[in-house]
Amino acid sequence: MNNKLKEIFRGKVVNKAHTINTGVDEFPRYVLEYLIDNYCAEESFHEDMEKVVRRLKDSFVYGAETEKIRHYIRENRRHSVIANLEVRLVETEDKYWASISALNENFETS
Repeated sequence: MNNKLKEIFRGKVVNKAHTINTGVDEFPRYVLEYLIDNYCAEESFHEDMEKVVRRLKDSFVYGAETEKIRHYIRENRRHSVIANLEVRLVETEDKYWASISALNENFETS
């Protein structure tokens, strides 16, 4: 029955028991539910969930690790991060300004 529900309601049904005791309590439950639904199969749930948790921990920017992440980006030229991105339009200049406060970065976009 679970497989049938997941097949019919893809993206809308998740086993809530899987979102408890994941080790990543700093993330909202809806984020975990989305990741579980999209990246974890019932047959290999524990292995898939370990990968999801590892990716979350590698990508989330903790305040104390800001410089470590900045250094990694400088050396490797790219890195996926999970952080708040704030964007505002400056109409007089017809430009967007963005900031990632967790990395102390501000930049201009076109």
